[in-house]
Amino acid sequence: MSGRKFWPAGCILFLAVIWISGCARDEPVRKPAPVRAVEPPPPVETPPPVETVSEPNRTNERRSTESRPLEGSGIIVWAKEFPGDLIAGLDGAIYEPYRRRTVERVQTALKERGLYAGPVNGILDRPTMESIYTFQQATYSLPRCGVPTPNTRKLLVQGSHTDLPS
Repeated sequence: MSGRKFWPAGCILFLAVIWISGCARDEPVRKPAPVRAVEPPPPVETPPPVETVSEPNRTNERRSTESRPLEGSGIIVWAKEFPGDLIAGLDGAIYEPYRRRTVERVQTALKERGLYAGPVNGILDRPTMESIYTFQQATYSLPRCGVPTPNTRKLLVQGSHTDLPS
């Protein structure tokens, strides 16, 4: 019978420990994952830009600059110790990877603000992370990590003072 007295208190303590130890997507991953012998995916190769022979005009100039790949474009920034598992943020912390659709939305929002010049490919690569970092730096309220944390995505969707004037 004496064990029944402590059951509610033990249950509450157990739930509190689970709640406190929960991992939010805003925070870097602290626990190392088991090391697997997995090769990182090969980098995505982009074709060289197509040069036109016709008379240059604004439309052709814009297309040729948009088609040039940025340095590091298409290559996911995996953490050295965890290739294929975790992302290395620009702040040196390790983060869980994001879904392709999430990264595409972030790239589109950054492109609309004039902060991103690369392709909308859904790959969290160096140019995308640098654009995210620039946005985070301009807002003053976000952690500067180059990773599309939930708060970063929320401010991107809402708009902010970092929007360029029309």
